[in-house]
Amino acid sequence: MNLQLKDKNVLLTGASGLIGHAIARAFATEGARLALLARRPSALAALCADVVATGAAAPLTIECDLSSAAATDAAFATAAQQLGSLDVVVLAAGAAQGGVFWEIDDAAWQRNLEAKLFGGIRSLRAALPTMIAQRAGRIVVVAGNSARQPEPRMLPGAVANAGLIALVRGLAEELGPHGIAINAVNPGPVRSPRWEQMMQTAATRDGISVEAAEAPFIAKSALRRLATAEEIAQHVLFFASSRAAHLTGTALTIDGGSIKSV
Repeated sequence: MNLQLKDKNVLLTGASGLIGHAIARAFATEGARLALLARRPSALAALCADVVATGAAAPLTIECDLSSAAATDAAFATAAQQLGSLDVVVLAAGAAQGGVFWEIDDAAWQRNLEAKLFGGIRSLRAALPTMIAQRAGRIVVVAGNSARQPEPRMLPGAVANAGLIALVRGLAEELGPHGIAINAVNPGPVRSPRWEQMMQTAATRDGISVEAAEAPFIAKSALRRLATAEEIAQHVLFFASSRAAHLTGTALTIDGGSIKSV
Protein backbone atom coordinates (compact mmCIF):
# COMPACT_ATOMS: atom_id res chain seq x y z
CA MET A 1 0.00 0.00 0.00
CA ASN A 2 1.37 3.41 -0.99
CA LEU A 3 0.96 5.68 2.03
CA GLN A 4 1.78 8.75 -0.10
CA LEU A 5 4.23 10.09 2.47
CA LYS A 6 7.07 10.77 0.04
CA ASP A 7 8.34 14.36 0.38
CA LYS A 8 5.93 15.08 3.26
CA ASN A 9 7.46 17.31 5.93
CA VAL A 10 7.37 15.50 9.26
CA LEU A 11 8.34 16.82 12.69
CA LEU A 12 8.93 14.19 15.38
CA THR A 13 9.49 14.82 19.09
CA GLY A 14 11.06 12.18 21.31
CA ALA A 15 13.00 10.99 18.29
CA SER A 16 15.80 9.37 20.29
CA GLY A 17 13.53 7.02 22.26
CA LEU A 18 12.98 3.46 21.07
CA ILE A 19 9.54 4.14 19.57
CA GLY A 20 10.61 7.54 18.26
CA HIS A 21 13.64 5.96 16.59
CA ALA A 22 11.46 3.35 14.90
CA ILE A 23 9.01 6.04 13.75
CA ALA A 24 11.85 8.10 12.27
CA ARG A 25 13.20 5.12 10.33
CA ALA A 26 9.72 4.22 9.07
CA PHE A 27 9.05 7.74 7.76
CA ALA A 28 12.51 7.86 6.18
CA THR A 29 11.84 4.59 4.38
CA GLU A 30 8.65 6.14 2.96
CA GLY A 31 10.64 9.10 1.61
CA ALA A 32 9.44 11.76 4.05
CA ARG A 33 11.55 14.78 4.96
CA LEU A 34 12.26 14.79 8.69
CA ALA A 35 12.86 17.24 11.51
CA LEU A 36 13.88 15.23 14.58
CA LEU A 37 13.73 16.71 18.09
CA ALA A 38 15.41 15.24 21.17
CA ARG A 39 17.30 16.44 24.22
CA ARG A 40 20.65 14.68 23.71
CA PRO A 41 22.92 15.71 20.80
CA SER A 42 24.71 12.35 20.83
CA ALA A 43 21.43 10.47 20.43
CA LEU A 44 20.38 12.77 17.59
CA ALA A 45 23.69 12.21 15.81
CA ALA A 46 23.31 8.44 16.07
CA LEU A 47 19.72 8.59 14.84
CA CYS A 48 20.71 10.83 11.93
CA ALA A 49 23.32 8.29 10.85
CA ASP A 50 20.78 5.49 11.13
CA VAL A 51 18.25 7.37 8.99
CA VAL A 52 20.87 8.11 6.33
CA ALA A 53 21.78 4.41 6.33
CA THR A 54 18.27 3.65 5.04
CA GLY A 55 19.12 5.62 1.89
CA ALA A 56 17.12 8.67 2.97
CA ALA A 57 18.34 12.25 2.98
CA ALA A 58 19.90 13.52 6.19
CA PRO A 59 17.17 14.79 8.53
CA LEU A 60 17.11 18.15 10.24
CA THR A 61 18.06 17.52 13.88
CA ILE A 62 17.20 19.96 16.65
CA GLU A 63 18.30 19.69 20.27
CA CYS A 64 15.25 20.63 22.34
CA ASP A 65 14.10 20.28 25.94
CA LEU A 66 10.30 20.28 25.87
CA SER A 67 10.18 21.39 29.51
CA SER A 68 10.90 24.89 28.20
CA ALA A 69 8.08 26.61 26.32
CA ALA A 70 10.54 29.04 24.73
CA ALA A 71 12.82 26.24 23.53
CA THR A 72 9.85 24.28 22.19
CA ASP A 73 8.47 27.28 20.31
CA ALA A 74 11.91 28.02 18.83
CA ALA A 75 12.47 24.41 17.75
CA PHE A 76 9.10 24.16 16.01
CA ALA A 77 9.61 27.53 14.32
CA THR A 78 13.03 26.43 13.06
CA ALA A 79 11.61 23.17 11.73
CA ALA A 80 8.74 24.92 9.94
CA GLN A 81 11.11 27.46 8.41
CA GLN A 82 13.70 24.89 7.30
CA LEU A 83 11.19 22.36 5.96
CA GLY A 84 8.80 24.91 4.50
CA SER A 85 5.70 23.42 6.15
CA LEU A 86 4.59 20.97 8.83
CA ASP A 87 2.55 18.34 7.02
CA VAL A 88 2.77 15.84 9.88
CA VAL A 89 3.62 16.29 13.56
CA VAL A 90 4.24 13.23 15.73
CA LEU A 91 4.57 13.57 19.50
CA ALA A 92 6.52 10.65 20.95
CA ALA A 93 8.37 12.31 23.82
CA GLY A 94 8.12 11.45 27.49
CA ALA A 95 8.40 8.29 29.53
CA ALA A 96 6.83 8.37 33.00
CA GLN A 97 8.25 6.40 35.91
CA GLY A 98 6.23 4.17 38.21
CA GLY A 99 6.16 3.25 41.86
CA VAL A 100 3.87 2.64 44.80
CA PHE A 101 1.30 5.44 44.82
CA TRP A 102 1.78 6.58 48.43
CA GLU A 103 5.55 6.68 47.95
CA ILE A 104 5.43 9.03 44.93
CA ASP A 105 5.84 12.59 46.21
CA ASP A 106 4.78 15.84 44.56
CA ALA A 107 8.19 16.39 42.96
CA ALA A 108 8.06 12.97 41.30
CA TRP A 109 4.53 13.62 40.04
CA GLN A 110 5.69 16.96 38.63
CA ARG A 111 8.62 15.31 36.83
CA ASN A 112 6.41 12.60 35.37
CA LEU A 113 3.66 14.93 34.15
CA GLU A 114 6.22 17.42 32.87
CA ALA A 115 7.93 14.76 30.78
CA LYS A 116 4.90 13.64 28.81
CA LEU A 117 1.72 15.63 29.39
CA PHE A 118 3.09 19.17 29.56
CA GLY A 119 5.69 18.43 26.90
CA GLY A 120 2.82 17.36 24.66
CA ILE A 121 0.80 20.48 25.49
CA ARG A 122 3.74 22.75 24.66
CA SER A 123 4.41 20.86 21.42
CA LEU A 124 0.81 21.18 20.28
CA ARG A 125 0.76 24.90 21.04
CA ALA A 126 3.99 25.34 19.10
CA ALA A 127 2.82 23.34 16.07
CA LEU A 128 -0.66 24.73 15.61
CA PRO A 129 0.02 28.29 14.38
CA THR A 130 1.88 26.89 11.36
CA MET A 131 -0.65 24.14 10.69
CA ILE A 132 -3.66 26.44 11.05
CA ALA A 133 -2.06 28.95 8.68
CA GLN A 134 -1.53 26.25 6.05
CA ARG A 135 -5.05 24.88 6.70
CA ALA A 136 -3.85 21.30 6.56
CA GLY A 137 -1.93 18.76 8.57
CA ARG A 138 -2.01 15.56 10.55
CA ILE A 139 -0.99 15.15 14.19
CA VAL A 140 -0.30 11.80 15.83
CA VAL A 141 0.19 11.56 19.60
CA VAL A 142 1.90 8.51 21.11
CA ALA A 143 0.14 7.99 24.46
CA GLY A 144 -0.31 4.54 26.02
CA ASN A 145 -2.91 1.91 26.84
CA SER A 146 -2.63 2.77 30.55
CA ALA A 147 -4.94 5.68 29.70
CA ARG A 148 -7.68 3.05 29.40
CA GLN A 149 -6.43 0.42 31.85
CA PRO A 150 -4.18 1.94 34.54
CA GLU A 151 -1.65 -0.32 36.24
CA PRO A 152 -1.46 0.38 40.02
CA ARG A 153 2.34 0.75 40.00
CA MET A 154 2.39 2.97 36.87
CA LEU A 155 -0.17 5.63 37.74
CA PRO A 156 1.85 8.75 36.79
CA GLY A 157 2.10 7.46 33.22
CA ALA A 158 -1.58 6.54 33.19
CA VAL A 159 -2.59 10.04 34.27
CA ALA A 160 -0.34 11.65 31.64
CA ASN A 161 -1.67 9.37 28.91
CA ALA A 162 -5.29 10.01 29.87
CA GLY A 163 -4.61 13.74 29.68
CA LEU A 164 -3.14 13.39 26.20
CA ILE A 165 -6.16 11.40 25.00
CA ALA A 166 -8.48 14.09 26.35
CA LEU A 167 -6.48 16.68 24.41
CA VAL A 168 -6.76 14.64 21.21
CA ARG A 169 -10.51 14.24 21.57
CA GLY A 170 -11.13 17.89 22.41
CA LEU A 171 -8.76 19.34 19.82
CA ALA A 172 -10.29 17.23 17.04
CA GLU A 173 -13.40 19.43 17.28
CA GLU A 174 -11.34 22.61 17.33
CA LEU A 175 -8.97 21.71 14.51
CA GLY A 176 -11.28 19.96 12.06
CA PRO A 177 -12.55 23.20 10.47
CA HIS A 178 -8.91 24.15 9.83
CA GLY A 179 -8.26 20.96 7.86
CA ILE A 180 -6.19 19.38 10.63
CA ALA A 181 -6.70 15.83 11.88
CA ILE A 182 -5.38 14.68 15.26
CA ASN A 183 -5.28 11.09 16.48
CA ALA A 184 -3.43 9.01 19.05
CA VAL A 185 -1.95 5.57 19.38
CA ASN A 186 -2.02 3.76 22.72
CA PRO A 187 0.77 1.18 22.78
CA GLY A 188 0.74 -1.55 25.36
CA PRO A 189 4.06 -2.85 26.71
CA VAL A 190 6.81 -2.72 24.09
CA ARG A 191 9.90 -4.91 24.21
CA SER A 192 12.71 -2.46 25.00
CA PRO A 193 15.69 -1.90 27.33
CA ARG A 194 13.46 0.31 29.49
CA TRP A 195 10.89 -2.48 29.77
CA GLU A 196 13.60 -4.96 30.74
CA GLN A 197 14.80 -2.56 33.43
CA MET A 198 11.25 -2.14 34.78
CA MET A 199 10.81 -5.90 34.96
CA GLN A 200 14.18 -6.30 36.71
CA THR A 201 13.15 -3.67 39.27
CA ALA A 202 9.80 -5.40 39.84
CA ALA A 203 11.49 -8.79 40.17
CA THR A 204 13.99 -7.49 42.72
CA ARG A 205 11.25 -5.73 44.69
CA ASP A 206 8.99 -8.79 44.82
CA GLY A 207 11.71 -11.42 45.17
CA ILE A 208 10.81 -13.24 41.95
CA SER A 209 12.44 -13.91 38.60
CA VAL A 210 12.26 -11.45 35.71
CA GLU A 211 10.26 -14.03 33.76
CA ALA A 212 7.73 -14.27 36.59
CA ALA A 213 7.45 -10.47 36.77
CA GLU A 214 6.73 -10.29 33.04
CA ALA A 215 4.40 -13.29 32.88
CA PRO A 216 1.16 -11.46 33.85
CA PHE A 217 1.67 -8.94 31.04
CA ILE A 218 2.29 -11.68 28.49
CA ALA A 219 -0.75 -13.61 29.72
CA LYS A 220 -3.01 -10.57 29.28
CA SER A 221 -2.16 -10.32 25.60
CA ALA A 222 -4.37 -12.35 23.28
CA LEU A 223 -1.25 -12.72 21.11
CA ARG A 224 0.85 -13.78 24.12
CA ARG A 225 3.71 -11.40 23.38
CA LEU A 226 4.77 -7.79 23.67
CA ALA A 227 4.72 -5.39 20.73
CA THR A 228 7.82 -4.18 18.94
CA ALA A 229 8.61 -0.52 18.35
CA GLU A 230 8.47 -1.14 14.60
CA GLU A 231 4.88 -2.36 14.89
CA ILE A 232 3.88 0.81 16.73
CA ALA A 233 5.60 2.90 14.06
CA GLN A 234 3.53 1.35 11.27
CA HIS A 235 0.29 2.41 12.96
CA VAL A 236 1.66 5.93 13.40
CA LEU A 237 2.42 6.07 9.67
CA PHE A 238 -1.13 5.01 8.85
CA PHE A 239 -2.59 7.87 10.91
CA ALA A 240 -0.13 10.26 9.26
CA SER A 241 -1.12 9.19 5.77
CA SER A 242 -3.96 10.06 3.42
CA ARG A 243 -5.29 6.54 4.01
CA ALA A 244 -6.63 7.85 7.33
CA ALA A 245 -8.15 10.94 5.72
CA HIS A 246 -11.50 10.73 7.52
CA LEU A 247 -10.17 9.79 10.96
CA THR A 248 -9.77 12.36 13.72
CA GLY A 249 -10.19 12.35 17.50
CA THR A 250 -9.45 8.62 17.53
CA ALA A 251 -7.20 6.72 19.94
CA LEU A 252 -6.06 3.34 18.60
CA THR A 253 -5.00 0.83 21.25
CA ILE A 254 -2.13 -1.39 20.11
CA ASP A 255 -1.73 -3.93 22.89
CA GLY A 256 -2.28 -7.35 21.34
CA GLY A 257 -5.77 -7.55 22.80
CA SER A 258 -4.71 -6.98 26.41
CA ILE A 259 -7.68 -4.74 27.22
CA LYS A 260 -10.77 -6.95 27.19
CA SER A 261 -13.54 -4.33 27.22
CA VAL A 262 -15.66 -3.66 24.13
